Amino acid sequence: MLTKIFRPLPILIPVLMIVCAVALACSNSSDEPSPAPQAPAPAQPAPAPAVQSSQPAPEIIEVEKVVEVEVIKEVEVPGETIVVEKEVVKQIQVPGETVVIVESAQAMRDSSASPAPAAAPTMAPMPAAPAQAAQAAPQSAPQASPPQPQSQSSWGRQQGSQPGATTFRDYERSLPTRTSVDSVSTFSLDTDRTSFQLALNWARAGYDVEPDSVRSEEWVNAFDYHYEQPRRDDSFAIHTDVMPHPLYSDLVLARIGFQAPELRDDGRPLNVTLVLDSSGSMNEGNRVEIARAAADSIRRSLRDEDRVSVVHFRSNVVHDLTVENHKPNSRKVKDSINRLSPSGSTNVQAGLDLAVEIADYMRRKNPSAYNYVILMSDGVANVDATNPFAILESAEDRDSSNPLRLITIGVGIQNYNDVLLEQLAQHGNGWYRYLNDPGQAKALFSRENWLALSIPFADQTRAQVTWNPEAVESWRIVGYENRITADRNFTQARKEFAEIPSGAATTVFYELRPTEYLHTGDTVNLGDVELRWVTPVSNDSNRQHAQIAARYDSPTNDANGALMRFGSIVALAADRYSSLPYPNAPYDVQYDLSILQDELRLLDEHIGGLASYQDFAFVMERIATNIPPQVSSGYSR
Repeated sequence: MLTKIFRPLPILIPVLMIVCAVALACSNSSDEPSPAPQAPAPAQPAPAPAVQSSQPAPEIIEVEKVVEVEVIKEVEVPGETIVVEKEVVKQIQVPGETVVIVESAQAMRDSSASPAPAAAPTMAPMPAAPAQAAQAAPQSAPQASPPQPQSQSSWGRQQGSQPGATTFRDYERSLPTRTSVDSVSTFSLDTDRTSFQLALNWARAGYDVEPDSVRSEEWVNAFDYHYEQPRRDDSFAIHTDVMPHPLYSDLVLARIGFQAPELRDDGRPLNVTLVLDSSGSMNEGNRVEIARAAADSIRRSLRDEDRVSVVHFRSNVVHDLTVENHKPNSRKVKDSINRLSPSGSTNVQAGLDLAVEIADYMRRKNPSAYNYVILMSDGVANVDATNPFAILESAEDRDSSNPLRLITIGVGIQNYNDVLLEQLAQHGNGWYRYLNDPGQAKALFSRENWLALSIPFADQTRAQVTWNPEAVESWRIVGYENRITADRNFTQARKEFAEIPSGAATTVFYELRPTEYLHTGDTVNLGDVELRWVTPVSNDSNRQHAQIAARYDSPTNDANGALMRFGSIVALAADRYSSLPYPNAPYDVQYDLSILQDELRLLDEHIGGLASYQDFAFVMERIATNIPPQVSSGYSR
């Protein structure tokens, strides 16, 4: 019976398969034309592992379109303190494109963590720093801290109008460190103030300040806090203060001020080599007028016994305009400065190579002179070496006993490379300034100012702070991210450590969590600070020590107290604002800035008449009122 039933199956099965295929084809047919084939959607990236690779992994994201991509790499340089590798990507969006973004290793680690809740309490616990977190690498996040969000969005472009083709570097914010893990903080002093001058210029021009352009220490050091002068002319005056934190009641602020003595002119001659950027980009705006005014002001401030050389560069050195070893009032020097005429590309390497060669000849001819190489440029190097370390290696100064001091003077807004100029000065044993108009150039290089700036008091100047674990639970330096160095480097005289001119001052703020609640009037011994430097010419090594002991109190209600509070507001405002490229952090920068702005208004009675106060109040208004409401900082307590 079963045999009879299943005998027809071999015939029926093929027939049934044909019928099913025809039915399926009919069900898919339509009277409408078939749509054109669609391009395959981009593959979604796999989630990045927490910490499995230090190399950046590509992420494919769908954005509107990137029409400007800026990538800055910071790589390890033998013998220097910088040991970071990272990439910063800026993007402008236009509909319809898919873009590959390369994240930094830090962003890869952060992307695997859940974002912290966006809240802004007045008190919050500091995270415990891991034992392996090194001070020399402040970008390493503590394990218990909220994640540092990745920077995919172009914050500046969301914010509003900004100059084009500007190059800045985002130095990641330092994080709190538990004193039980690491009680020592080592950094180079810094007298640069360019970051604030750039911000002021941008704000006056109606631009939004780029957060990556903000180096907090340069905002702080842009102002005079009227420190008392040292009692001796061979040492610093070290001032320490402890005050309540204006934002968080569970933290305190410690201020350390280093004041160099005002030295008398010792009569040493100066050898000055002016290096003038004559490339086509200098034709923008008033850059040529600024460079001419600065060069001529320097020439006028020199004495008959001083000597001047002039080097112009474009795609290469302009040999017809080169002047070597002449008196300041020489007709050749004046004519060379007046004939500054922009054209061609920008070969900074060629200009500095020849300048160092000439300066070295002048130094050997007059060994007792101070030697300065002054570069005036927008920093947009695009021929031969364009990396500051490669340029410095090519134009290396091998005589450390009487060094050539490289001063960089930046001009221009758009098409400007802040990174190149700042790094050349920092690692060239000099300093960096920014000029916006010929009047500023004449003021900066007036005879009085130039006399002070051209007399160095200290070379290779660095500080080391050791916090008392019985008094300080955790600490965090405000700013100085690219000046922090490994503790072991403190005993070494390194070129990137700061030159401090006569009469200059450096201020540093620390955010501290005390081990016990401090009451008004308490005298606290928080730790100590040691300063080391080399005396120019004699090359004597110097050490100076001071305790960080002070009476805990609110700043006095007078001009000096107002200046102390003013400095803390400047430091914290710059620190918070500079963290803005990172979204999804737990503390709202706009909330902090609004509190700091209220604190600033309280000082108007005492220092409101100062031009410096008015300048900062103007910038503060700009940065506090031009923040997208929901953008949070990457600042992690």
